[in-house]
Amino acid sequence: MPQLPHLPSIRQLEIFVAVARLQSFSRAAELLNTSQSALSQAVLQTEKLLGTKLFKRTKRDVKLAPAGEVLFSRAERILGDLETAVSETLFNADPGQGRVRIACLSLVATRVLPEAIRIFRSRYPRASILVRDDYNERVIEILKNGGADLAISGFDRPDPVIAFQPILEESFYFICPLRHPLAKKKRVVWRDLAGIDFVGMPASSASRAAIDRARVDAGIFQDAIYQVGRMTSVVEIVAQGGGISIVPALALIDPGLRRKVHSRLMTNPEVRRTLGVMRLRGAGLSATAEEFERILLETLGQKKLEQFPGIKILVG
Repeated sequence: MPQLPHLPSIRQLEIFVAVARLQSFSRAAELLNTSQSALSQAVLQTEKLLGTKLFKRTKRDVKLAPAGEVLFSRAERILGDLETAVSETLFNADPGQGRVRIACLSLVATRVLPEAIRIFRSRYPRASILVRDDYNERVIEILKNGGADLAISGFDRPDPVIAFQPILEESFYFICPLRHPLAKKKRVVWRDLAGIDFVGMPASSASRAAIDRARVDAGIFQDAIYQVGRMTSVVEIVAQGGGISIVPALALIDPGLRRKVHSRLMTNPEVRRTLGVMRLRGAGLSATAEEFERILLETLGQKKLEQFPGIKILVG
């Protein structure tokens, strides 16, 4: 392939394609809002640049020369791709037009995100939000596989491809039915749980892993009698006399749910976890995702979650 000193400009390609489609210099000039002489001059400059004739001109019509036929299909595709790229760039740069995908823990979806989503939707009603709640390992996997722009979860094992910004820290609480014998104790330690039916999350849950470590350290090895997929379900089952459990503070934020059980801060040892916003390092966010993250952090900084003593907000 010969080395070209210059390539045709986008404008020259637009003029060439317009003439080729319409087979007329006058109609192409009208379409492009330019004079016929300027358009003819642009075609001549393109032909000179390429060193070949692009059109066969007669008094009646204008047809593509063999070299013009080769260029035409490719020039159409180049201009179409450029138009698509520009359109997608503008769309991506407007937070009100795009989409943000969030992977998170179920408690985050129900206790942390709703206010931020409400504010974001009020400002950007045409933008869309997709929230996918799952267990901790799956949340991180979804982010790493490109299924989410942002993830909100715990981050116990640092990963070099993930940037993590802590947003809140929470303690774990013992819960039992209101009339359970342990409800009379002012202080509950892990050894108190031995031999009592326990309601828990599946082993893939991050909270379950933290709880199991503390239980084993205390010499408690019996498995949970219930394993359910949502922390709010754990609270409901305990409230109905199904056993006892340990839950993170976010599970007890709802006063109505909290009144259904007896709760005490779990001590000896106290178990805490940190939740944060994650994104892939080196991967730029769309304007929509960037704006949602900004609103989320701003909202958290003003949120009253800290009125519950087991939660500490780490932003704002």
